[in-house]
Amino acid sequence: MAKSKSEILNDFQDFMGRHGGNYKEWYVGSAADPKAQLFTIHKFKKGDKGLFRQAASEIQAAEVAEFFTNLGAKGNDGVTRDAEFVYAYKRAPHTKP
Repeated sequence: MAKSKSEILNDFQDFMGRHGGNYKEWYVGSAADPKAQLFTIHKFKKGDKGLFRQAASEIQAAEVAEFFTNLGAKGNDGVTRDAEFVYAYKRAPHTKP
């Protein structure tokens, strides 16, 4: 179920704060299939710190990603077609940006 932009921002900020709040340690992006994006593209592993949420639109997902990249997170912040999910993970030596 889609969440509002402010709900997603709050969820991500709370999560990042609990797991190391330095935004430079995080990657934030948008995707149509966040699980595939995390595990296949970024090489996310079980035990890594990450989450995803469904936004109301691909534009809102991109706006959330842009908010965090403006704070120093790595990531993609452009609008991607059909990418209504926004995801974040704490970067690790094995993850790929």
